[in-house]
Amino acid sequence: MTRACCCETDVNQSQANQIPGRTEQGGMIVPTATDRAKTLASMAGSMLGWDQHKLSAQEDAVRRYILAQYPLQGRSPTVQEISQALGLTPDGTKTILQRLDAWDMLSLEPESSMIRLAYPFSSVPTPHVVKFDQWSEAKPVYAQCAIDALGLAFMLHRDLSITSSCASCAKAIAITVRDQTIVAHSPSDTLVWAGTIQEGPVAASACPAINFFCSAAHVEKWLRKQPNAVGSVISLGETLYIGKAIFEPLLATPSRSNLDPLESHDAGLSATGTVASTSIAGLVAAFLASVCCIGPLVFAALGVGVGATGALASTAGFLKALLPYRPVFVGLTLLLLGISFYHAYRKPSSVCATEAGCARSVNGLNRTWLWLIAALALVLVLAPYWLAL
Repeated sequence: MTRACCCETDVNQSQANQIPGRTEQGGMIVPTATDRAKTLASMAGSMLGWDQHKLSAQEDAVRRYILAQYPLQGRSPTVQEISQALGLTPDGTKTILQRLDAWDMLSLEPESSMIRLAYPFSSVPTPHVVKFDQWSEAKPVYAQCAIDALGLAFMLHRDLSITSSCASCAKAIAITVRDQTIVAHSPSDTLVWAGTIQEGPVAASACPAINFFCSAAHVEKWLRKQPNAVGSVISLGETLYIGKAIFEPLLATPSRSNLDPLESHDAGLSATGTVASTSIAGLVAAFLASVCCIGPLVFAALGVGVGATGALASTAGFLKALLPYRPVFVGLTLLLLGISFYHAYRKPSSVCATEAGCARSVNGLNRTWLWLIAALALVLVLAPYWLAL
């Protein structure tokens, strides 16, 4: 992927058959860590800006937000959308975008703050269309190159399907990825060429050249028209490995740019802790409501306290003694429920904003339980008034 790549300009079918990670149509293909794949992945990291620049918290939040929004919107977010989501001024957002552009983490339109691409996504059409078949909220996106298209499965941890075409003859190419494994691909001889065709930023020097091909013969045919091409033919398995190595860390929780491994572990647990605390607060709220409001009624209905002795009588007396403090308990109940709803519906933090899994855990089942608990607490609070207790 750089000018230092080992060049394999002569590619024949027998060589293609010996490429590791290549299987017949219908076979499953997993990431294949050959020496060549490791070298290309390392070169890609040195060309891109992720391993060369330590981002500030704001810069990293912007980068992560952009990557998270592409599949949700089918396009790049605008300056206004980024600013509103992350609490930045438009000028501050523009400054950060310009820095990320200078570091080749994304590319802006000339004389503009509109995002043209943010690896692995492209805002302009490319031959590589990625669809997330089992993600209802997502929209189709364009990938910058063949490696980027496959790398999305690892960055987003989603199943996907890729439609592309042979860079030589335009024959349709289809690839299906499930559980980060290629489970179907057509044609059966599909290969990838990875390298550069000119000097310059990755978007201009490498991305246009990293394409799918329907056969080894068509790779060779295409290379005859690329006098400055420097690179290698790689299998789909090797392409998967490179895509995983490059893109899987980009939306990891938290960013590798700002936290050490211990902090990363703690931050990863924080989202889970928020989810758990929300449900616990709601349960406590329901308990407080029951103690102050419905408890005495239940004991009265059971006849406890009328001629009762021992622990039951003591408990009944204790609950009745709490009746004058009902407003205090109701207030505590409402406070805890308010805190619970705040945690469940507030905007995600910069870490959680780019983690679909984190957002789903808070917004899905947890909210359902919270509403059920709130309904129970409301019934318990109002029951004594309905029953004139």
